[in-house]
Amino acid sequence: MATATQQIPASLKYEEFGGRVYYRRGYRQVLSGLKTEEEIMGSSVFQSLIIQALVFYLKTILPKKLYWVPTNEAGLHLNHRQNLANDIVIVEKNKLKDPFSDKYSDVPPKFIVEVDIKIDPKEYDDESATGTEMDYILEKSGQLLDFGVEGIVWILTKGRRIIVIKSHRIVEVFQWHETVPLFDDYSFCLQQILEDEDILPANA
Repeated sequence: MATATQQIPASLKYEEFGGRVYYRRGYRQVLSGLKTEEEIMGSSVFQSLIIQALVFYLKTILPKKLYWVPTNEAGLHLNHRQNLANDIVIVEKNKLKDPFSDKYSDVPPKFIVEVDIKIDPKEYDDESATGTEMDYILEKSGQLLDFGVEGIVWILTKGRRIIVIKSHRIVEVFQWHETVPLFDDYSFCLQQILEDEDILPANA
C-alpha cells in the first residue's frame, strides 16, 4: 500500500474541501491490489436507478424555463482547493451564465441531492481516525450552505433514510415514505417515485 498521499493516483480523489482530500470509497482496496480503479468508480444499480428516477421526477415538477437538473457527479468549484462532486443539482438558469463551460461551475445551485456516500470518511494517514459518514455529511453540507446553496438532501439506501439540511442548526430526518420538502412548494416522496418507476414494489 502507498505510504504517502502523493502516491495515491489522482483518479481516486473524489473531492477536496475543508483542508483535506476525500478519496473514493474503496480506494484502500485499490491501493492494496484487491480491486481495480474501475471497480470503485461507478454507482450501484440501485443508486443509479434512484438518481434516474428522481431526476425525471424533478424535471416534471420544476418549470423547465427556470431550472436545469444536471447529474453525473456535477462538479462545483467553491474556492481554491474547494472542489465538490454532486449527484443531482437544481440550477437556476438565469444564474448560470455560461452553460457551455468546460470547467466546474462556480455558481451556487438552488438545491443539491446526494445518493449515499461516495468517499472513505477516514483520513488517509490515520487508520484509527474517528471520521464518520455523518461528519462528512455535515462538513460538506456546511460548505455548500456557506457557498449559497439553499439546501442539501442526502438519500441513504442503508436504513432508507433521507437527511435534509437547510441551515447549520437544523438537520431533519425523514423516512422514504414521507414527503420531503425542497424549496417553495416543491417536494417529493421517494417511496412513491420508486414505486411508480417499478424500482421498488408497492409497500416495499
